[in-house]
Amino acid sequence: MKIDLFDYKFDAEKIAKYPKINRDEANLMAVDVKNFKIAHKKFYEITDYIEKGDAVAVNNSSVKKARIFGKRVSGGKVEIFITEFPADISFPLKLKSLVKAHKSIKENEKIEIAEKIYLTAEKNLGGGLYEISVETKSDYDYIFEKCAAIPLPPYIKRAADEKDDIYYQTVYADDSAGLSVAAPTAGLHFTEKTINSIKEKGAIFAEVSLNIGLGTFLPVRTEDIRKHEIHKETYTVTKKTADIINCAIKSGNKVIIIGTSAVRSLESAAVENKDGGYLITPRKNEETSLYIYPGYKFKVTKNLITNFHQPKSSLYIMICALIGIDKTKAIYEEALKNDYSLFSYGDAMYLYNI
Repeated sequence: MKIDLFDYKFDAEKIAKYPKINRDEANLMAVDVKNFKIAHKKFYEITDYIEKGDAVAVNNSSVKKARIFGKRVSGGKVEIFITEFPADISFPLKLKSLVKAHKSIKENEKIEIAEKIYLTAEKNLGGGLYEISVETKSDYDYIFEKCAAIPLPPYIKRAADEKDDIYYQTVYADDSAGLSVAAPTAGLHFTEKTINSIKEKGAIFAEVSLNIGLGTFLPVRTEDIRKHEIHKETYTVTKKTADIINCAIKSGNKVIIIGTSAVRSLESAAVENKDGGYLITPRKNEETSLYIYPGYKFKVTKNLITNFHQPKSSLYIMICALIGIDKTKAIYEEALKNDYSLFSYGDAMYLYNI
């Protein structure tokens, strides 16, 4: 299955560089997939598609400030990007990181982040990747509260500012649930008002946590997409969440999944029952390397809210697996024709009746 099947052309100005001040005023393309009917809405109108008893599954992992600037003892500048955070934070803390410097960092070299505050590049893992260590909780707190920046995706091509601290984070993010280095972007459109409107209609929110790593930004580079090695991510599905989703499935209500990270969590946690259907089982801090591409049989994903993804990405490929390559391309063409914006801070689609 050739990677070029999953390409599309777009103008760079279609990439949203900044968030919308009113999150829920993003454009929403609502697509009845089976009948292939398209409606152009605003995100706050998602409530028109939600009924009593529906379950809305969100990823509540919190985006951690993961980009850090420091210097070598010699004075040379160093940029550090934490690629993933462990489920349990304990000290001394080991973190996988991309480290950039004018000359290669040596193993066990100390990098000064602030006066008398250091990180140590303990192991060179190759390809610019290092295992770095933070010695104490006080150092950790100081570095990530005072010195680190929100890790905006590279295609945004600007430095993060104070607004990104707010807008590159869902309103329901929970530090205690898990830490990500990229936002679950479909969730960025929700406001407290929208959430309350959904609850007033009788829908129930269910939270999963998948800690999104750097791999979410990486394109598929293999000519045959089936040879791509997907990144591993840690996820949790509580018993409460499993019960909410299973109740909706058994009662014939919709399970509306918010974002591809929540899809990976729930598809990984789904098991076949004796009737040939699927139910969700609780999981705690388990790893998933689930790679969804055309031919995959979806277990519980029947309704999905997601943003518009990069061409040749595993996320775009997942949408092609869900609704077909031709329909996916038609939806993207419709979006670009109607001036939708793309990627993390861009607009959204709601795929239903799949």
